[in-house]
This record gives sequence, structure tokens and C-alpha cells, in this order.
Amino acid sequence: MFRNWDFERGVLAFMALLIVAGIGFIFWQDAAAGELQQKLGTAESQLSQIGQLADQVLTLQADMAKDSVASNKIGPDAYIERQMIDSKIGKKFNRQAPVTEPHPNDGYEDVKYAYVPAQKDFIFDRHQIATWMLYIEGNTTRMKVTHITLYLAQGKNADGDTWTPRVTITYRHPVAKP
Repeated sequence: MFRNWDFERGVLAFMALLIVAGIGFIFWQDAAAGELQQKLGTAESQLSQIGQLADQVLTLQADMAKDSVASNKIGPDAYIERQMIDSKIGKKFNRQAPVTEPHPNDGYEDVKYAYVPAQKDFIFDRHQIATWMLYIEGNTTRMKVTHITLYLAQGKNADGDTWTPRVTITYRHPVAKP
């Protein structure tokens, strides 16, 4: 059948084959575009979520840069000492040996620092103690006052609202997960 075809018929048959293949390709691409169009709404919402998460990460990075303890500009001991001075309670406390509580599966470690007055006659009113606690917790995200015990002050300068505090401050910092 094809032996008797001349060149023009062969070219026309080849062109017809190309046209059929082109039409098939167009339908295939249209189906693929339809699938992508259906997925576009989901992708846009995911992109919006990624943008919100990126904003949160940037905010956290900016907060961390401002936080002198979290950015490792100063250590926890220097930070607590600076807060004693800034809060005007003074360097009137002795730090006991820190206690470390590792939480490797959660990716952090707690170091607990206990502070007691350096001398028995160091007494403080509630406002001084509260101001110191506020300075510690308000200027970093890594340190929190986790325990405070107030003893009613005894002695010659004591009145009804003077106290001797024992304070535990916890420094939480990240560690690599195992």
C-alpha cells in the first residue's frame, strides 16, 4: 500500500501524524495544567504559612540578638550580678554551687543557681526583692526565678516588712540532641 506513494503523500501523512501528536500533547499539557491549578490554592496557603513562620523566626532572631545572655555576650553569673546592681539591691548575695539538670532528649539543660544573703544582717523589703526578680526575668528569655523563700527578718534593723530571701534562678540553655 505504501509502496505506491509519492513524496508529497508521504509528507502529508507525516504532517497529519505530527498534527495528531501535537493535539495529543496539547490535551496532555492541559490535563497537567489543570492538576497544577487545583494544587495552586494549597501551595498558596502553605506559602503564606511559610511567610508567617519566617516572620516569627526573624522576630526571634532579633530578640535573641538583643538578649545578652541568649546571644552569649555575657554569662549567667555576670548577668545576675549586673541585675543585682541595676535593680539597686546590691551585690549582697552569695551564690551556692550550681546544680545542673540535663534534658538531652528535649534539647536543653537547666543550671540552677541558689542565692542567699552574704550576711545575716542583710535584709530587704518586698519592693527590693520584687524589683530584682523583675530585672532578672525581664531582660532575658534564658533565666527565670524558679524558687523563692522569704524569711521574716530578725535583728536590730528589722521591721514588719523586711525579709531575708533565698532565691533559685534557673538558666536554661540549648544543647545538641543525641
